[in-house]
Amino acid sequence: MDAPEKGRLSAGAGEPRWKVYACLALLLAALAVVVGPKVRLLHWQVEPGGNTALDEALQWRRGNLALSHRFYESARAGEKYYNVTGLAFTLVSVAATTLTDAGALLCRRLGCAGDAAAFPAPLYIALVALPLPIIAFYAFRGVMKDSPWAAVLAFYLIAGTALTHVLGVCQGGSIYYINHVLAVVGLLIFAADLLGRRRLWPAAIGLCLAAWSRQMTILYALPLLWAAWRAGATQLEAQADAARSADADTPPPVSSARRRAAFALLGMAVAVGVPALLNTLKFGSPFESGYTRLYEGRTDRIGRRAQEAVFGMRYIPMHARAMNTAYPCWDVRKSTPYADTADMNGGSIWLTSPILLGVFVTWRRWWRDPARRALMLGTLPVIFGLMCYHTTGADGAGCYRYSLDFIPVWLLVIAPYILTHRGNLLTVACLAYSTAYFYYLPP
Repeated sequence: MDAPEKGRLSAGAGEPRWKVYACLALLLAALAVVVGPKVRLLHWQVEPGGNTALDEALQWRRGNLALSHRFYESARAGEKYYNVTGLAFTLVSVAATTLTDAGALLCRRLGCAGDAAAFPAPLYIALVALPLPIIAFYAFRGVMKDSPWAAVLAFYLIAGTALTHVLGVCQGGSIYYINHVLAVVGLLIFAADLLGRRRLWPAAIGLCLAAWSRQMTILYALPLLWAAWRAGATQLEAQADAARSADADTPPPVSSARRRAAFALLGMAVAVGVPALLNTLKFGSPFESGYTRLYEGRTDRIGRRAQEAVFGMRYIPMHARAMNTAYPCWDVRKSTPYADTADMNGGSIWLTSPILLGVFVTWRRWWRDPARRALMLGTLPVIFGLMCYHTTGADGAGCYRYSLDFIPVWLLVIAPYILTHRGNLLTVACLAYSTAYFYYLPP
């Protein structure tokens, strides 16, 4: 690690708690002022009739795997329909509805019974929206040990990327957009642990949360495998050194390194095994996710493409344009800047969030760090998989929301290197531009 980065880490290591909490409070206040009008938290709601994962959670609590009725996002097996997206939100919904029912029971016993939503809006906000800025702040602080700049970069992640657009759509309870938010939280936990203390069990939990929300992120198991192998290799080296220097015939005790590796392997087994078990119960095979069944009978353009091939290299040019070159036409309407995205597919991550160019500017520095190098290389299979997918999910959006499957990792990797004496001003300039872009982007 270069001297400036070492200085930054050591300087932030002794920060007083009041400073950490003050920076977090300022982050939340800034998001409320800048992103709040777009996200509109007071309008957030999720209903069982419009969200397959929430309906699935209610059916699980009644002892059923099948959904109560057919959804647009449901997969048919025989005469029943099943949810095949959003396992993480299903589990969140099980917890939320159980808590809601317990509260309703308590109210009835106290004589204040009343009708209550299955998943109340305040609980929806508390479990989906609120963890994002808090975990983002602590993830960046864990990487940099600098609370003010951690707050700045957490703000950038939310206000200066496609997350603003995704959070805005979450107010209607869309399972696909909820999945993105939960996956970003999982990736922040995952990458922050591998770049920090590398205890591996937080990384395993983050991988499960991400993979159960956005299936393609299961490919991040590769960097986790590397971390587990490295932990084991470090333990073997330590044992060898101890054996050479000790007179005793007994080998040194097994340290926490092997336990950390075991946690990583267990986490990957859970991340893959739980969906495989559900696939077997729903469709009779651990390898049948039911995802292709979502498109049966559909005649729209996306449905027809999926019926031909859900994944294929034929889709790479479409994603390449959507991710790298697409950009809206700007004009002024009612004295306000307006981005015309009507005929646009996606939005260039480089032109909408130019801070990501720091990946190339700082590559020599992060490449020298094995953990950062492993994480950056680990994003390549994810990106390739996304580019082979049959849809960008970004028609008329003005942003490429699938990029959220790797942008959190990129930002955590480059964070210490873009905040240098010369880089601070550029970072703030990129922040101002990206925030303005997503603020004026039509919903």
